[in-house]
Amino acid sequence: MKKNLLLIIALFVATTMSAQFYAGLGLGYGMGASKRANGVEYSGTNNSVQTNIYGSYGQGFNTTLKLGFMFNDNMGLELGVSYLFGAAQTKVKTATSLLEAKSNGLRLMPQLVYRLDNGFYGRFGIIIPVLGKTVATGHDDKWSPLPGVVPAAERDYEIETHGSFSIGFAGAIGYNYALSDNMNLFGEIEYIGLSIKSGTATITKYDFGGKDQLENMKTFQKETEYVDEIDASTTQDPEKPSQALKQKAPFSSFGLNIGITMTF
Repeated sequence: MKKNLLLIIALFVATTMSAQFYAGLGLGYGMGASKRANGVEYSGTNNSVQTNIYGSYGQGFNTTLKLGFMFNDNMGLELGVSYLFGAAQTKVKTATSLLEAKSNGLRLMPQLVYRLDNGFYGRFGIIIPVLGKTVATGHDDKWSPLPGVVPAAERDYEIETHGSFSIGFAGAIGYNYALSDNMNLFGEIEYIGLSIKSGTATITKYDFGGKDQLENMKTFQKETEYVDEIDASTTQDPEKPSQALKQKAPFSSFGLNIGITMTF
């Protein structure tokens, strides 16, 4: 019994001696991956030709703070906190109008890390969006809510969408280059596979003919709640949000990150 206890203590001490904490800061850019039909371009006479526009809201710059703990020289756990500065994605495009959307958001990435002795490493785990929004900005040169009745005029509007709880996959292959005994320069290729379910949408700006029309709109016109089932027989309360079926927006990306880590 004493020999087993001593062996356990020895293994714990040996693991603890080789364990180390590290922290890092990185910057990267991700190109859209697993792109989906995310918008439509109208062309031709009377917009008779429709063409899909493919994209992913995961495209854009990101900054990442990583905190990790290596149990030994090879295995460890890492928590990445990443903020996405998304690139604009075209939603609707015609000769006289344009609607674009971009996403910004904070994501958590709990990861398993495996390091090789030659400096290469891999990490994989999940990605969880925790804060963020997608803002769509639209402009029409000439638009009318009732063609032939209301004269056409310029229209500018913004729609802010928040997602519901979603989980995706994140993984990377990288290389650590030692700058000193406790400082490393890293470079990595990262893949993120993520779709975010729509939660709510709110019109935050609506100008028509140079005048703000937002205050004249009812709640059901300004706000939308995304659900899994809609009862069409239910009478819409004008003071409550309208309902629409949930959708999944693409946020996958494939990109490159570089940065610095410090071990303690």
